[in-house]
Amino acid sequence: MTILDISRTFASVMQSLPSFGARAIHAVALVLFSAFAAAPLIAAPGDVVSIEYDQTYSPSQVNSMAGQLFTSRAVPQARYTVDVYVIRYLSTDLEENPTVITAQLLVPRQPQREDQPLYLFAPGTTGLTDQCRPLREHQVGINWGLYRHHVLAIAGQGVIGMIPEYMHFGDPDRLQPYFIAEAGTRVVLDSVRAVKNLFGTGPGASAALRDAGVRPAAVFLAGFSQGGHAIFAAADRRADYAPDVRIDGIIGYGPTTNIEQLFREFSVVAAPIIYTFAQHYGVDRFDPAIMLADRWLPTLAQDVRRLCILGLQSYYPWGPWPLFRPEFNRALANRTLARDFPEIDAILRENITGLTGHRVPVLILQGSRDVVVNLDEQAEFVVALRNLGSEVRYLVYENSPHDTRQIAFEEVLRWMNERMTETGEQ
Repeated sequence: MTILDISRTFASVMQSLPSFGARAIHAVALVLFSAFAAAPLIAAPGDVVSIEYDQTYSPSQVNSMAGQLFTSRAVPQARYTVDVYVIRYLSTDLEENPTVITAQLLVPRQPQREDQPLYLFAPGTTGLTDQCRPLREHQVGINWGLYRHHVLAIAGQGVIGMIPEYMHFGDPDRLQPYFIAEAGTRVVLDSVRAVKNLFGTGPGASAALRDAGVRPAAVFLAGFSQGGHAIFAAADRRADYAPDVRIDGIIGYGPTTNIEQLFREFSVVAAPIIYTFAQHYGVDRFDPAIMLADRWLPTLAQDVRRLCILGLQSYYPWGPWPLFRPEFNRALANRTLARDFPEIDAILRENITGLTGHRVPVLILQGSRDVVVNLDEQAEFVVALRNLGSEVRYLVYENSPHDTRQIAFEEVLRWMNERMTETGEQ
């Protein structure tokens, strides 16, 4: 059985299970993985398991969706109709087992075939569990970041868009490996592979996409907040994990690449990070009881499972002192984690992203009123990137908050076009 046979079987079975939900879907996936095991040389990360047509947006509909995001700014006027597909592709989890990642693929219709950039967008934090998955946002009318709206606006300009969900979204029994760099790496790089496969000529290719009038050329990894952590992780580990993938540029909207800094600045998300790390690295190495104040410990497992990002923002304190133990707070404030909590510090440093000398060109778009990322520390990150060989354009928007996707919209399109021109891909 080939990967195409498995993909078709998966899609067929899914269509016949409309009332069984995600649990049944993943049960089916596990059955199909037995076929992968029988043909290990055929299945590979990035192979497409299924592609389902989802919806078509006319230019006016794209503008209407974008208008919900660009509330205080002029809405960019879409030039093209956009077709949206739901893609499922193979990746590898942190236990080195096959896992299925779900993504939205947004393809502009163009009258003549053109090479266009792939804008692969990693979302900001939505939560740990399947109920918080970004794919649900537009379906249930929740505003966690309006990520589909954002990439629709980009795709309406003629750019191919992709929004991968994080690892284990879609599996109700597992949690997202939140801010673990290796997980972000695999999701992002295998997403690029999946797009290349879909637009290619191999067994996983889609005839509908080949006929869309557009094909992916340069690859730009974009990410907001947590998404910035994931895309920089992908750049760090590309040479080892996916040397077949080329990255032409990185676009960070208020990227959060250093977890220790995040603990100090935006402690709202510290508890789910700590819980996730304790599950992955072991309580003996990363013990929540060493870090969190007593009041947060008894219900930690339940709280991080029941709360999506809006709930986290309402439940947990926005500053570190009410959340952490006094000794941990002192170490954070004095930058002495390495001395006072060496094992915890080592794990946090292992998951800093962006600073391996990947030399990928970078665009960082930062708000001056960002309450999540400290401006001084973001500037230090930019200096470090430049010292390690990356060309960096760093823009700080006065009076802008953490989310710079709207204010920087035209700059992003211009920068991608410049990069494609410089590399001869346009």
